[in-house]
Amino acid sequence: MRGTFIAILVLAALFAGFGAGRASDIDQATITAKISSAEHETQEGYFSVGPDTTLVAKPGSALHRFLIRQNGRTVRIVVTAVDGQQLSRLER
Repeated sequence: MRGTFIAILVLAALFAGFGAGRASDIDQATITAKISSAEHETQEGYFSVGPDTTLVAKPGSALHRFLIRQNGRTVRIVVTAVDGQQLSRLER
């Protein structure tokens, strides 16, 4: 009985280790924090996301409007690496 329990614990630890190893090779960062910005900073496009991050958005852009709406709220921002073969496209 005790041997079975130990075997189950070892297998669980092994699978958890594989999961952690897989998560570490993803080119992604996630920030979950409160957005804050004073009125003059909002007009200029500066937004604090938690104590360590500042986002700058071009005034009038979709990102700028989104950050204004979320001011004072907690949000999750995900930054993901993009394959170098994809081309950026400007939409006007």
